[in-house]
Amino acid sequence: MQICLEIDMTKKQTILEALRACGITSVPTPCGGRGRCGKCSVHVEGQERDVLACTTEAKEGMVITLPDEEGTQQIAEDSNCVHYASDGTQTLAAACDIGTTTVVCHLVDGKTGRILATASEANAQKSYGADVISRIQAAQEGSLEELRKLITEQLSGMLHKLLQEAGAGEIHRLAVAGNAVMCHLLAGISPENIGKPPFLPKEYFGKIFPGNAIGIKECREIYVAPSVAGYVGGDITADLLAVTPGHEEEETLLLDIGTNGEMALGKKGDYVCLAAAAGPAFEGAQIVMGMPAKEGAISHVYLDQRRIRVQVIGEGKATGICGSGLLDALSVFLQLGLIEKDGRIREKNEVSVACRKYLGDYRNEACIYLTEEVCVTQEDIRNLQLAKAAIAAGIEILFRERKITWQQVDRLVLAGGFGSYLKPESAAAIGLIPGELLPVTVSVGNAAGAGAVSAAVSHEARQHLAEIQKGMRYLELSSHPDFQELYVYHINF
Repeated sequence: MQICLEIDMTKKQTILEALRACGITSVPTPCGGRGRCGKCSVHVEGQERDVLACTTEAKEGMVITLPDEEGTQQIAEDSNCVHYASDGTQTLAAACDIGTTTVVCHLVDGKTGRILATASEANAQKSYGADVISRIQAAQEGSLEELRKLITEQLSGMLHKLLQEAGAGEIHRLAVAGNAVMCHLLAGISPENIGKPPFLPKEYFGKIFPGNAIGIKECREIYVAPSVAGYVGGDITADLLAVTPGHEEEETLLLDIGTNGEMALGKKGDYVCLAAAAGPAFEGAQIVMGMPAKEGAISHVYLDQRRIRVQVIGEGKATGICGSGLLDALSVFLQLGLIEKDGRIREKNEVSVACRKYLGDYRNEACIYLTEEVCVTQEDIRNLQLAKAAIAAGIEILFRERKITWQQVDRLVLAGGFGSYLKPESAAAIGLIPGELLPVTVSVGNAAGAGAVSAAVSHEARQHLAEIQKGMRYLELSSHPDFQELYVYHINF
């Protein structure tokens, strides 16, 4: 795609800012446009080399060639969770799970609670960064209204499309589940308080807004699931709503691992919860050859007679690697002895002759090749170590706060998009989750979306969400006295 820039000559702009002003938000900027990730590369006509859109000054008449968006991202739309029975009082409802990375919308028969149609897309705010911190910073720097507009227009478009497919009219109630930052941006409320101590949100939600007040005219009212804290939002309360029926007496560890690793441990409405700042590494962002789970991404890595083999989405040529593939790759590297327990890539003379072919360099950095063109670098491994250490430390702190051991956990529930595709065995092999819990580990898919469906059609479900919110005790991980020690301990594999 080519575009000729028309810019505001009264102020200095980068190419990225000029593209945003034109309504173009497809350029990936996992670092939030701060020149760190190098993934906003575009071609400027007349220049030999591509440039970074976030650091290159825009000039009137510049002809920019944007990279093609090839393939459709794999997004976890479904779940194997329980849906509450519908009240049967309205004709049409909808439910949305707004993630930092992806958005899933369901159109629901209000009388029966049956899902009529589903749509999913990458979050339209992605050009403002891959994580919630980048979105908070963007809102602080004056882009709050633009961020609100991006998500409300995206939801309106998705709901309109679903209504057209179903040949239906107006939606009575839309229920939304999302982390606290996404919900603040949806409502046009500044999330800046969430970005600074004591990390308290301005709004805890758990209530109904008029559709017009939010800016989504396709529905009369919008219910937003309640948050517990700045970094434990309505996606987690909706997760618990969906996964606890029938398991109320069981000690459950819930993990929703994405750009923000949110987790809860408990039973019968008595939960301890926290959020671990894992960052976007598990979703392929800020990884040299990382990419979303779309065509060309290595989604799984495995050993075949001690040879590295990969599974590629679309079964074509590998062009990068997504989060589930990264976890598998680390597990394989450990099995082959290609990396030390501390994450260091070994020298060729330290590994078997058969494995030396996988070791190499990429941009003057040690790396391990999965295919002839796709590799995992030393810095990638370090980023993944830091992310997994935060999650693992968080899990151990939950055990300590509940005063239980892993033997007392009845279920480990993996929820969310990343949890849907990762292999639990790989997660255990690298120390992301306790290996002892593998026999009781279940992946439930998009539990937040399932919880939102129930909230859209059931008064009982909305009441239960309020009870879940009240029964959750939040821990601020960054100030917990045990965190630093455990974090350092869990950095090693």
